[in-house]
Amino acid sequence: MDDSNDLDPWLYTAMLTGRGGELGDARAFAVEHLAWFVSNDPDDLSPRNIKSENARVREWMDRHPDGVKYCFELDAIHEDLDWLLFEWDTDVGVRYNNRPDLMRKAVVYHVHNYHYRVHAYRDKVAQLLNACLDLGRSERKVNAADVLKAIARNPEHRTIHDLLCGLINDERVKDIVDRRNAIAHRALLVYKSGKDKWQVVTAEGRAQEYFDIGGLSQETQLFSDLAGFHRHESQTLRDVTSFLKGFRYDLTRSLRQLALTQ
Repeated sequence: MDDSNDLDPWLYTAMLTGRGGELGDARAFAVEHLAWFVSNDPDDLSPRNIKSENARVREWMDRHPDGVKYCFELDAIHEDLDWLLFEWDTDVGVRYNNRPDLMRKAVVYHVHNYHYRVHAYRDKVAQLLNACLDLGRSERKVNAADVLKAIARNPEHRTIHDLLCGLINDERVKDIVDRRNAIAHRALLVYKSGKDKWQVVTAEGRAQEYFDIGGLSQETQLFSDLAGFHRHESQTLRDVTSFLKGFRYDLTRSLRQLALTQ
């Protein structure tokens, strides 16, 4: 069962911790109740059992306060990714449809922000697992690859290990991480319509394009580049967002199961 794409950000944290007051707890309970119903014999359905399990899980999470902190930070990234995609569509389709210069600035801003947040997502997952699995790593030295090695030989962590391995090795995520590193350390990235690929351009080159642009033909080409960029990248970014939601849902349920065995 995959309910991940139907969940709002913050419900993952609520499913583990009960945070969010009555509304958060009630909505998380509804998700857990449905998952329990689908995966078990309906004759054994008992909300009391779910409440009992929730209490045990939340007691376990209370013993890992840094894990709770990183639950919130992961959910904040999920909310940010949804918002960035919405703003991106709005800027290209509505807000700047007659201002290619402003549209370009907005598109670059949103897409670069998206890349930075996906890059940060892996680090937040590593911090969450370091805290919840009592790995004892320093916060400044934790990364996803090290966490993967640390839990590789523990059979209790096999499901979580496989999930983290899938996150690290997903080609779409890896591509975004590589782009973020290029943006941060080497140059800016742009998309050239008709070439169907990203290209590296220096800040000097981007400035020269700004000074050189003028006239209807240049504006038409810029619109074409931006429209092509949007078509080229839109589905990929949505696929990555959906993948991360599925990962977050599966990780949450795996941590719940681990908590119930402790």
